[in-house]
Amino acid sequence: MEKIIDSIDDGHYLPDVVGGVLGLPGAGLHAYLTGDFLHPPMVFDAEMWSDGAQWSRGSRQHTIDIGTLAELRPGDHVLDVGCGVGGPARLFASHFQVSVTSVTNSSAHRATCGRLHEQWLEQGGGLKVVLADCQRHLPEGPFDAAISINMLYQVPDHRAMFRNVFERLRPGGRFVIDDWMLTPLATADDIDQLATHFQYRHFGRIDQIESDLLAVGFPAAEAIVDLGHVARGPMSAHFEDQMRRYFAPRVIADWPGDPVTAPERPAYGELMIDEFIESVNLTLRMHQACHMTYRRVLVRRPT
Repeated sequence: MEKIIDSIDDGHYLPDVVGGVLGLPGAGLHAYLTGDFLHPPMVFDAEMWSDGAQWSRGSRQHTIDIGTLAELRPGDHVLDVGCGVGGPARLFASHFQVSVTSVTNSSAHRATCGRLHEQWLEQGGGLKVVLADCQRHLPEGPFDAAISINMLYQVPDHRAMFRNVFERLRPGGRFVIDDWMLTPLATADDIDQLATHFQYRHFGRIDQIESDLLAVGFPAAEAIVDLGHVARGPMSAHFEDQMRRYFAPRVIADWPGDPVTAPERPAYGELMIDEFIESVNLTLRMHQACHMTYRRVLVRRPT
């Protein structure tokens, strides 16, 4: 692991005993759902969504699709901004034969990511992880590509982050942003509700993302892939059913009881499942109302 560049860590992943029971502290409930991929499997695949056992496969395919859009090639050096516990970085390295520098502002994510990276490094991979605030500093490049997956809502200043990415890319370097984004129909009440469930309120907006990218030097987007139809289609049809039928029994078995009957326990399976379903169902309703969508955006630093 590299030294700390700069970090403001609010500690929100540090007490994660839930992911820790599966060897992925910092992953939370996602450790059960998609393993070390902390993003939803946004692929239009009803078979996958209707079988919780396949959600991790869907998240892998989602990650590969991002790498394909980013034109990752063997030997590339990739910057992964907001790496989580590093599942996408390790898949990029193995699938595309690239080296990856992972960046996170979470000490818990850095520790888990670093440990898992080190296991992979024993097999000859090119991976490292840095604790840094992407709005202030990023590791020195130059990088051939940069990727940001499902993390903008935790970043107050998107433009500062984009400027730092731009400065670390070599000429012709590609930057792919993959994230849920608000549409112009989103209201202040929508944002308040999202913040209640997800702690943060800095969601990207489709009418602001590209202007922020243009402001720091990127030209107009080369590609915009809208995946909102996944949320409006197979995800809406199967998400809650699979959460209750496939995932809930295991989570509740690992974390039984409730705050009344077992006040000494650090987590409660049924409560976690209910709260997670409520949170995601909020986003699904927003997708249905066209107040939210999921987008993948490709820009390139001019040569």
